[in-house]
Amino acid sequence: MPALRQIIYEQVEQMPVIDTHEHLPNHDQHCPDVLADYLVHYMSSDLRSAGLSEEDLARVRCSELPVEERWEIAAPLWEFCRYTGYGRALDLAVRGIYGIDGIRRETISQLAEAYKRRRTDHRRFVLRELCRVELAILDSWAIDEPYDQELFRYAWQPEPFIMGDQGMLRSIEERGMRVKSLDDWLEAFTSALEDALRHGMVALKNAMAYSRTLHYEKVGYAAARSLFDRTLASWRAAEPEAEPIILPKPVQDFLMHFILQEAADRGLVMQVHTGLLEGNGGILENSRPGLLNNLFLEYPAVKFDLFHMGYPYCGESAALAKMFPNVCLDLCWAHIVSPAAARVALADFLDAVPYNKIMGFGGDYAFVDGIYGHLLLARENISRVLADKVEQGVCSIDRALEIAWHLLYSNPKALFRLDGQA
Repeated sequence: MPALRQIIYEQVEQMPVIDTHEHLPNHDQHCPDVLADYLVHYMSSDLRSAGLSEEDLARVRCSELPVEERWEIAAPLWEFCRYTGYGRALDLAVRGIYGIDGIRRETISQLAEAYKRRRTDHRRFVLRELCRVELAILDSWAIDEPYDQELFRYAWQPEPFIMGDQGMLRSIEERGMRVKSLDDWLEAFTSALEDALRHGMVALKNAMAYSRTLHYEKVGYAAARSLFDRTLASWRAAEPEAEPIILPKPVQDFLMHFILQEAADRGLVMQVHTGLLEGNGGILENSRPGLLNNLFLEYPAVKFDLFHMGYPYCGESAALAKMFPNVCLDLCWAHIVSPAAARVALADFLDAVPYNKIMGFGGDYAFVDGIYGHLLLARENISRVLADKVEQGVCSIDRALEIAWHLLYSNPKALFRLDGQA
């Protein structure tokens, strides 16, 4: 590592982190099987992209088969994926956490045994001791499930209220509220929102680009109410095992605007999945950051945290953050999606956008080991980009370190109003 980058990296390595986005609440439900856990997402997508069939992926994840047998199924394609961000993060994690030289035929048995023998406080050990994560924002559908309040705060997805189906109707009514109109549906959402706030929620999360466009038109109450009434009648008439009947797009759009007004009234952040969709398939165009433009104009009191550098629409994300005081940029997931693209995006973001609006890291993992590997890549990326800025005469070393502190710690701490909560 060149001397200047090494100087910066050594300081960045010691900085505490506010991690903007994780999926860890469900992790304890997984079996202590390294391949099943490590292939719950991300690397499995690269393996499928490289040519692994769904059937073979299921076999590799199957804990009932010997780990060595499963490894042989994945090994040829794993080598093609080893040098992607996903593959590199896992090798870094295995070296740093278990002292094992990456994931390969010669190490898989040793790794599998080490993974089974993890300490009971493995999650806290990795996050606090190894990663120096002070707080992480958990993305969860189940806001009321127990969690470590010293380590985590919540982001809550209101998508079930926005997309809506007869299953969600049953869920609301099982809690004692009879839904007879759109107003009742809105009341149910507001009640759920208040409950989420009581459970430590600090942000809302929109991940709906996986199922629809991020463009939400302004729809009048009367039109939304009429369409909702018709859908409600269909829900009531549907057989118990019928396919879900989701709310029509105009009602979804109306509900998003309603929710954003509630967020504005409460000073809440809205995190938004933009860009690349995890998995294999999907409609990438649905996730363009520019589709949100009308919401940025309509709700200036809502802070929008645009996820994943908007990859591959990184320049579009930067332009929106430059234009709007209420739009921030978030590099969660970014450093493993493509380490090189994340460096280019961060360099552009720093050139285009005030640096108090850039969030430098969110692991975005469902298992804690991945966070460790991702954060190593993130610290290296941030150090390389800032070293380049110093060499270009853009800023001094001291200012570069101040920028790094903002990216990793003080920017997300301010955005989510975490002062005094850690």
